[in-house]
Amino acid sequence: MESIKTEKHSKTIPFDERIQQRRANAGVPNASQAVLGPGSMLGNYLIVNQIGAGGMGVVYKAVDTALDRTVALKILPPHLLQNPDFLHRFRTEAHAQARLHHPNIVTLYSMLEIPAGFVLVMEFVEGQTLHQRIRSEGPLETGEALRIFEQALRGVICAHQMGIVHRDLKPDNIFITHKQEVKIMDFGVAKIIDNKEPTRSRSLVGTLLYISPEQINGRDADFRSDIYTLGISLFEAVTGRLPFERTTDYGLMHAHMLESPPRPRHYKRGLPKELEKVILKAIEKEPNNRLQSAAEFHEMLLSQSLRNGAAWPASAGYAVGLPQMLGARLAARNRVLGGIGFDTLLIAVVGLLALALGLYPSQRPQDEVEPATRIVKKSRPADAAPVSAPRRPAPEKGKAAPARDRYDSLRKAWGS
Repeated sequence: MESIKTEKHSKTIPFDERIQQRRANAGVPNASQAVLGPGSMLGNYLIVNQIGAGGMGVVYKAVDTALDRTVALKILPPHLLQNPDFLHRFRTEAHAQARLHHPNIVTLYSMLEIPAGFVLVMEFVEGQTLHQRIRSEGPLETGEALRIFEQALRGVICAHQMGIVHRDLKPDNIFITHKQEVKIMDFGVAKIIDNKEPTRSRSLVGTLLYISPEQINGRDADFRSDIYTLGISLFEAVTGRLPFERTTDYGLMHAHMLESPPRPRHYKRGLPKELEKVILKAIEKEPNNRLQSAAEFHEMLLSQSLRNGAAWPASAGYAVGLPQMLGARLAARNRVLGGIGFDTLLIAVVGLLALALGLYPSQRPQDEVEPATRIVKKSRPADAAPVSAPRRPAPEKGKAAPARDRYDSLRKAWGS
């Protein structure tokens, strides 16, 4: 349990007891005083503006005046100190993110205790959430969706290796920076597997639109719960809608637990069948029937993108962060295909040169071909009109155009 020593008594004070002391402190400001405006100072941090708010506090953009860097401050205001569940979740979020150092996870710098409340000092990122991207641009192209979820899964793999179950991997918590880098954020309902503290509450955690059946049942969520939530999020990313859309909480819970999901290809024509299989495997009701790890999910997405030649959008920021596994596979494939392509081109060029230079003799000897040509010339009357090649008649109205014209139309339709 988190603790601190005071200079006066030289004894350890547990975290919860410190909270009780803060509640009893008459100098603690009320909720209205905890709302900070631009230009306010919070320790070393100069508040720029508020960038978010939710059930677990308010988030501000700020400047660390000591280190001259931009940060995000997530503040649990004093009025939430009265709720033990909020305190527990806030502390769990801090402990969970403190374990994680990965390019695809928002970094936690420190946790502070100040009169305005408890503060998490985190990496500041600019961009938009996956939820905002889907709402503004509609369903993502296959290559774009694969690129985003491939990065997200790398972050999830790291979290799972460190014993952290996120439990709320919805599109709102998948952030896409201006450099097209993906960051997992908001570990407010995360679960630390090796945490020996007893469960404080059996309340439902997560978001009902994406929650796994075992979380609804009240069973302990393991890593496979994150697989389910990510599968639902991927379904939404490629189709623009959720597999289960109900108007009541009961309807949503019933659907997640008992109803078969629709096939993504019903809503997105042209979606690769292999990707559909991956999504449906990720959102199986029974955890034992699902993809069993984030690493397996990641591997299947990589294989899918290579097998179908999905276009990965060009991005300088992302190109630097391509996983070594993907880079090695692409390099190996390109070496093979490049070698085959060069050899084929070389053979074709040599063949054309040989034909042009007459190195390939015709099947009949020249002395057999020439007399026949002379006979034809002599057999034509002197006053006969020269023979010309017949013109190809133009297609009549209502009849199909020649194959070449049809291919041209297809090329224009596909933009090539």
